[in-house]
Amino acid sequence: MKYMLLLTGDGDVPAFDGLSEAEQAALMERFEQFQTECASRGVEILAGEALTPGETATTIRRSGGQRVVSEGPYAAAYEGLGGFYLLETPSLDLLLELSDFLPPYDMELRPVDQMV
Repeated sequence: MKYMLLLTGDGDVPAFDGLSEAEQAALMERFEQFQTECASRGVEILAGEALTPGETATTIRRSGGQRVVSEGPYAAAYEGLGGFYLLETPSLDLLLELSDFLPPYDMELRPVDQMV
């Protein structure tokens, strides 16, 4: 089953810029550990990237046949969207367990609609 894991907020993680080099390295180590654990447990990471801050987003809304383009995220809830993983996993329970290896960000796990 495919899932999108969204890193939706800072959670218990301080701002990256405010961390020492050692703390930044430890944080990055958790991402590497997550990738290693996924591989060892049969979860395939299909894609994953860090995202720039919400204020760099471009939002497109469509209404009445018109396209309206604005700066910033679609909703305030997504200002904190910091990155994502697209994963193929045998189960949601396994993915929940593996998410503990990531830094303690707020996350959203959403199944991918297979639209066949």
